[in-house]
Amino acid sequence: MKLKLYICGILLLLITIITVSNTYALFETNASGEANFDVGKWVIKLNNKDISLEKIITLDDFVYTNSSHVEPGYFAPTSQAEFEMNIDASQTEVSIEYSIVIDDSSLEDYPNITFKILDLDTNTEINNTSTNGIMYLNDTNKTKNFKIILTWANQAQYDESDTSLIDQEIKFTIQADFKQYLGE
Repeated sequence: MKLKLYICGILLLLITIITVSNTYALFETNASGEANFDVGKWVIKLNNKDISLEKIITLDDFVYTNSSHVEPGYFAPTSQAEFEMNIDASQTEVSIEYSIVIDDSSLEDYPNITFKILDLDTNTEINNTSTNGIMYLNDTNKTKNFKIILTWANQAQYDESDTSLIDQEIKFTIQADFKQYLGE
């Protein structure tokens, strides 16, 4: 009789385990899925050139203001050269921070040749060789316009250094950096 009770107990235990495991199996489920979301566009144009594609551009469309004693299209004492820089972030879907720095170290021997930046949007003159700012996502106008002005003053104390520039090219670098503004 004891043997029958043990067999019934073991059988009852097996039925209970099978029932419980099947019951819990009913609440188990597996699923998988894909998450798709859009990433903000980053298109910045500098003078109508997409700089996300083209990193180095040549700035050669200067407008010269000369006296009647300087051949048009050349830079010399008493003249000025201007270059407009237009930043277009209208196709960018994030706020951007910009920085423009003119490296005028190649002109350190010529203190009578100077740079200045004119913010054409606010008509503000920036008397140094750098500027920065933010174009916010909710700005209605996502363009920024600057004029880079290079002036060659005719000063007698620099006549010798001015003469050394004959038949030379004046080279300088304008670095424009852009990054996403994170509100920091």
